Amino acid sequence: VSTPSGRTELERLADVDAAVRVSGDDVYAVGYQGRLVMLSLDSGQVWWGRDVSSYRGLALDDDQIYVSAADGAVIALKRRDGSVVWQQDGLHQRGLGTPAVDGSTVVVGDFEGYLHWLKLDTGDVVGRAQVDGAALRGSPRVSADGVLYAISSEGKLSAYRLGN
Repeated sequence: VSTPSGRTELERLADVDAAVRVSGDDVYAVGYQGRLVMLSLDSGQVWWGRDVSSYRGLALDDDQIYVSAADGAVIALKRRDGSVVWQQDGLHQRGLGTPAVDGSTVVVGDFEGYLHWLKLDTGDVVGRAQVDGAALRGSPRVSADGVLYAISSEGKLSAYRLGN
């Protein structure tokens, strides 16, 4: 996913901590101080790569990839070629978790226990809710019936359903 560089071992840290996502014959992976790549499932050939550092992970829908970058940006890219659709920098340094697709939005949690909903097509923030004063644990999960669940590190579980 990436080639380590730097003078010290710490500077050369290039790690894939986030879950790898598979969709059909395509594999998507992102690394800390590394790259976001699309690989072929059968051969491992890299189809495209972009310089994006993330230790949290990514979410997919039919057309786009959504990634929480290490600096707090949320970035949407086209799945086929990795071109950037939009980048939301308004959540800078909020310790974002792994995003989840929730209807026509992508939702991401932060270290203060907030969930942030962004429009899939523009990245505009369209909603915000505080689950708890503590950091959110893991990625929000969306059930088959469209309910989003999030849990804080203090154990508070919250459920949300987007209105029409």
